[in-house]
Amino acid sequence: MTDAVRAKAEELKYAILNSEEYKNFDGYRRKLNDNPELKAKVNAFRAGNVQMQMQKASYGNADVQSFANEHVDLLSNSLVRDFLNAELILCKMIRKVDSMILSDVELELDFL
Repeated sequence: MTDAVRAKAEELKYAILNSEEYKNFDGYRRKLNDNPELKAKVNAFRAGNVQMQMQKASYGNADVQSFANEHVDLLSNSLVRDFLNAELILCKMIRKVDSMILSDVELELDFL
């Protein structure tokens, strides 16, 4: 990696770390870290959610609804909702940055 690319990557990293999206997420993350039991439940929910998203073909609507019903109490907690929402907003921002970077980079991945 050239020094110029490394410098721009560092600049981008600090821009993200200083963004409102990241600061908001980090604030909720810190609050959640203060409650290890709740954090463990949130992380179990997040892991299950990611698993369902990655294996969409294996799960039907009834499975998704059952998963949501299993976690209704957790999702009624305002800190949990705020954390998950802040995480989603941050992830969407990072995906947009990724798309902007890769939009003109021709990797030729049609073989995949």
